[in-house]
Amino acid sequence: MIEKLANHFQVAFTTEFTLKDTNNYWFQTEDGQIFGLLKSALSDVELGLLQSLFLQIEDTEANSNTAIVQLHWQQFLFGHSNDLPFSEDVESIRFFYFRLKQPIIDPINFEEAIKGAFQQPIVLWINNMYGIIIEEKPQSIFDKEEFIQLSDTLTSDFLVVIYSFIGQLHKADLFLKEKFSLEKQCFQELLPYVEQEKTVLFYEAFPMLLVTSAHSIDQKILSNHLIESLQDGEMLHTLKVFLQYNLNASLAAKRLHIHRNSLQYRFDKLINKTGIDCREFSNAAFLALVIPLLTRRID
Repeated sequence: MIEKLANHFQVAFTTEFTLKDTNNYWFQTEDGQIFGLLKSALSDVELGLLQSLFLQIEDTEANSNTAIVQLHWQQFLFGHSNDLPFSEDVESIRFFYFRLKQPIIDPINFEEAIKGAFQQPIVLWINNMYGIIIEEKPQSIFDKEEFIQLSDTLTSDFLVVIYSFIGQLHKADLFLKEKFSLEKQCFQELLPYVEQEKTVLFYEAFPMLLVTSAHSIDQKILSNHLIESLQDGEMLHTLKVFLQYNLNASLAAKRLHIHRNSLQYRFDKLINKTGIDCREFSNAAFLALVIPLLTRRID
């Protein structure tokens, strides 16, 4: 489609997006690609058709900090930029992928309501039914119940059903772009499952992913925080024993010849780095599936 538009409009077509450019109408594809067309080259009918097919990026003259941050994230995640869009003090990032059952009528206030529930999140719209929330410096443990309450409130206030896929706690580095792309693909593949549950964490959905797309599962999809944690021999052995003894901390500590408080310290270390509490059944099941996947490479 983009190639056809470029061929049709030729010099009136561009992908060099800048916030201060008011000579073009700007649009975004579902893959996040931004393109512009000269206003003078479009008829009202053509403009209406493009607005129905793509997400229009409006108010490009608004060079506020928020708009600039959104643009940097857009170019990093969907474009060719490798310039990190976050500050040096950011160590971890979590992505929230959401899809609406029907188009949102009031996206601005919807976005403001989302921002009120997070600490300075970045909201990127892919189209009028699909978007991404980027949380810098997130809490290690994600409160699913609190997020469900937020979704229920948004459904009540905006009369729209929300399906959400909550990603892993990722390390803030250049690999983030690849991690995002793989998680986004997971969301698309698992959408029927997500629509059934409405709010699903990556760790909860991973077993379903193995069933539906086992051929595409690779350790690249996993958070580098988790990979680094499981490359620690002591941590890996601790988790294997804990799983072997059916999540019984007392028996696991006895088998490891350590005090139960020492075992708790190792669990806390894993939680703080990865956001994974192995004492929770869904997280333990996730670890039981990914440890063999990772140890094939580690060993």
